[in-house]
Amino acid sequence: MKRYLRYFIPKLQTSEVGFSLVEVLVSLMIISLFIGLSMQAFLIAVILKARAEQQDEAANWIQEDLEFIKHQAREYEKNAYPYSAKCSATDVANGVAASLLNDSVGGIGGNPKTDGPRILGGVPFVLTRNADYANSFDPFNLLKITYQVTAQTGGKTIATLSTEIVPDAALKCP
Repeated sequence: MKRYLRYFIPKLQTSEVGFSLVEVLVSLMIISLFIGLSMQAFLIAVILKARAEQQDEAANWIQEDLEFIKHQAREYEKNAYPYSAKCSATDVANGVAASLLNDSVGGIGGNPKTDGPRILGGVPFVLTRNADYANSFDPFNLLKITYQVTAQTGGKTIATLSTEIVPDAALKCP
């Protein structure tokens, strides 16, 4: 019977089945390259997220101070009736904008103003506010404000804002 089965069962080939050493090494290199690039992309994403959080916190810090200034501008000489004596000022240093800037009681308290340090993303930052009425469009009534948030150790600026404020007392002027 064995004699007959030999003819019906094909003989197994003796060649080796599997991957060669070169194929395994190439596939390991491709996998290593993919993992390396993925980790690098992940690291860049984490760094960008941290910077975005710093800038967001800096923008919130600027917004806090700007809300204070808007409140002071709204309340400044609120009860002056019918209009402020500063409306008839002949010198810009005596106008409504200059008074809002320099008045220590109802104004914003001088120029420039530095606030901080505040820790943003593990790094101490300082907020600097500069106000200027002389170079604004209407130097008697318009206060130009510029904000800058920089690292306390003198690093780069992470947030800036420039805006203009009109005190409500200026709106009473004829």
